[in-house]
Amino acid sequence: MKFLRLLALTLTFSSFSFAANKDLIALQRDLEAKMDAMQQTLSSKIDVMTGTLQAIQNDSRRTADQIATLQESLSSALSRSLAPVNNLNSRVEAMGEDTRALRDALADLSARLERMDAKITDLKNQMQIMQNPPPAPGSAGPTTTPGAPGQSGTAAAPPTGMSADKTYTDARRDQQTGNVDLAYGEYQQYLTYFSNTELAANAQYYMGEIDYNRGNYKGAVQSFDAVLERYPNNPKTADARYMKGMALAKDGQRTRAIQELRSLVQSNPNSEQARKATQALRDARLFPSNAPSRRTTR
Repeated sequence: MKFLRLLALTLTFSSFSFAANKDLIALQRDLEAKMDAMQQTLSSKIDVMTGTLQAIQNDSRRTADQIATLQESLSSALSRSLAPVNNLNSRVEAMGEDTRALRDALADLSARLERMDAKITDLKNQMQIMQNPPPAPGSAGPTTTPGAPGQSGTAAAPPTGMSADKTYTDARRDQQTGNVDLAYGEYQQYLTYFSNTELAANAQYYMGEIDYNRGNYKGAVQSFDAVLERYPNNPKTADARYMKGMALAKDGQRTRAIQELRSLVQSNPNSEQARKATQALRDARLFPSNAPSRRTTR
């Protein structure tokens, strides 16, 4: 009896174990199928993403190539467009060099003309001496007294060995090298003995220039006035008028300075001196009353 019970119990447990193993096998197969499906789905998505990334990379390469081509085209077009400008810059620089060379040549020519004028003055003086020889020693005769510098009229006979050429050239050299005291005296000598020459206006002007640079503005005004009064039709006339206006302004005579500078602008509107005079009239340091008024905001 016991044996039968034990056999029945064994058979029962065996059936239960077989059924459990069957369920486990089915569950395992189901899991494997789902894993295979998930792996296939994931592989498909990875393939799609890989294809998309490859397409993006290809598009990026094409875009980079197009940008490089566009940059090269723009660079070439810009180079072609700037070529005339570069040529123009080269021409402007060449013109600037030519202008500087021309300015130097004109300055050299002006210096040569001044020396030539001084030599002509010496020749005239020698001819006058030959035509009117000085009286013999001891004999009575008319005498001349050297006048003030810049005085017009009959100039006194220069001392023996003095020439207009050397006196003027020495004065200019001494002024340009900084020996202004010596140059000032030489200009005075030139005006004393050669006041009727064409370079007399230059000598008078340079005396005013020296006084201006020294700060002797009243003396400068007198010299520039002498140029305007005694040598009105001279290349230095406009310069003398401008410098007279500046000297008056520096001396505190602003009303007279404004009148002088405005007169220069009206009489020579297109000259370089008129341009400088216009700039000076706008200078608030020289003419505070001419400066544009500023409204204060509250």
